Amino acid sequence: MSLPPKRFAHALAWALAASSPAWALRAPGTVESTPDPRIMQIDEARYLGAPLPGGIELLDASGRAFTLGEVLGKPVILLLSYYRCDGSCSTMNRALYRELPKVERFRIGRDYRVLTVSFDRNDTAAQAAEFARQLELPAQIRAGWTHAVVRDRENAAGAIASSVGFRYFWSQADRTFLHPNVLVFLTPDGRVARYLYGTHLDARQIGLALIDADWGRISNSANVIDLVTGVCFSYNYAEGKYQPNYSLLTGAGALLLGVSLMVSGSVVYRSRQRRMSNVRNT
Repeated sequence: MSLPPKRFAHALAWALAASSPAWALRAPGTVESTPDPRIMQIDEARYLGAPLPGGIELLDASGRAFTLGEVLGKPVILLLSYYRCDGSCSTMNRALYRELPKVERFRIGRDYRVLTVSFDRNDTAAQAAEFARQLELPAQIRAGWTHAVVRDRENAAGAIASSVGFRYFWSQADRTFLHPNVLVFLTPDGRVARYLYGTHLDARQIGLALIDADWGRISNSANVIDLVTGVCFSYNYAEGKYQPNYSLLTGAGALLLGVSLMVSGSVVYRSRQRRMSNVRNT
């Protein structure tokens, strides 16, 4: 099945954006290849709702061990990067932190967390710390954002990536990884809720994806604003972003028009009846 033109353009852009120079060393046993950018496209229909392996052990930037499951309990924005990348990975992380303060409905740490994990098994906790330091994250954001590597680098480095359909390839010519630039939104129980693509992020799109990720709580709460927002916007798979739910809005508009016509007709009818009654009484 062929991809819609705009989704193909997204896939091609990811590959080109990721091909900036880097100092990453090729992992042992890695086979050189020149992949068609389309095969890096995430099969969303397959992976939406898929659970992540919560038992995978990670090391944060200070070397502290923790499991992926310990980060859950709230929605998580997952970024898959590698720390020797000097191009799209740092751009993606930096673009996210610049947009997060604009997401006024949700606060990092309180309402959700951010987790950056390296898919390169050569990366270390010290490199994660240096990568995070260069981002110069504000204290409020740093408190809810963890940069980590997989503890068992030989056997589990690609486990998280494969569980969300994230595919990456080493390019010997460019000495860099080719990979998608994508945010993966996880539900509090660790399932894939949404993907947002590209390095040009938008606070409104992030907020809508967080509503999707936390819909179980929101749908049972009294937060009318989030409920209405979640219903009035829908995710466009062809464009890879949210848009107004036009069918719902059209239907609601037609319903409101019908109700208003019925009400106005009733008012006119009653007014006419009163006038006729007054004429008879005189």
